[in-house]
Amino acid sequence: SPDDQRKLGYACSDLLGWGTIGRRNIAILEALRWGAEIIVTIDDDNIPLDRSYFAHFRTWLEYPFSGLCVDGMNRWFDVGQWIDPPSSHRGFPIQTQSSLGFRAVVDAKIGVAAGICLGDPDVSAVTRIAQPSLARFASEPLRAGIVVNPTTHVTVFNSQNTAFLRELAPCFLMVPQFGRYDDIFASLIAQRVMRDNGLHVHFGHPFVWQQRNPHNLQRDLQAEIWGMDHVLAFKHFLEQAKMPTGYVVDKVRAIYAQMQDQIWMPAGVSELGLAWCEDCSTVL
Repeated sequence: SPDDQRKLGYACSDLLGWGTIGRRNIAILEALRWGAEIIVTIDDDNIPLDRSYFAHFRTWLEYPFSGLCVDGMNRWFDVGQWIDPPSSHRGFPIQTQSSLGFRAVVDAKIGVAAGICLGDPDVSAVTRIAQPSLARFASEPLRAGIVVNPTTHVTVFNSQNTAFLRELAPCFLMVPQFGRYDDIFASLIAQRVMRDNGLHVHFGHPFVWQQRNPHNLQRDLQAEIWGMDHVLAFKHFLEQAKMPTGYVVDKVRAIYAQMQDQIWMPAGVSELGLAWCEDCSTVL
């Protein structure tokens, strides 16, 4: 309840607002406080397609991965191109093209495992309005598993059907001011940190069927426009940000501290991010 959440005393709580999806950040803090080594975030309209749902995440995050790694001249990778029919993942920059090649990788350490959503996949409101489609199949590479190395390529992933290591939890603040790009920008922060820690993003199992809850597509579109306009600027900002050595929470704290110098950044983001890092330091 709200009263119970207030008693927890988290610094970020009131800054997140109430009655919003941003309250899921409190759930992440509670999972850390309880001692979770792996955190799974999943939407309530996602239906797992087999009984090995959690076992898949444990496999990717607890054991080294050998298989396909994204390769190619284009630095961005769009996992939506490997679902049938193809459609870009929400948040993938429309100004870029996806790499479509692979190379072999051996014993890659996974930091984030993003499962695949079939049915009504996570695409932009523009795509959903202009060309709605039903994703029925995942490609053979996705069935086998694909990893992205953040030192060479960058991708976007969301907060549904996604798992990450405890140590990366500070990266996953969902900022309400970012609208429907809250998890997209969190994914970019995570990859910037993972690059320094030798961690990869995995796409593949577990698969879920998304029977999407009712949405106002016009409202979704409005909540995506700011992110569309600034996703490349945000990626550039992360490339230029000065990163300390040490713990992940210290790296993320440095990122949010430097956000206050970006004139295009919405008000209150830096304050919220620093409060979040304070809370993460308390529970980690």
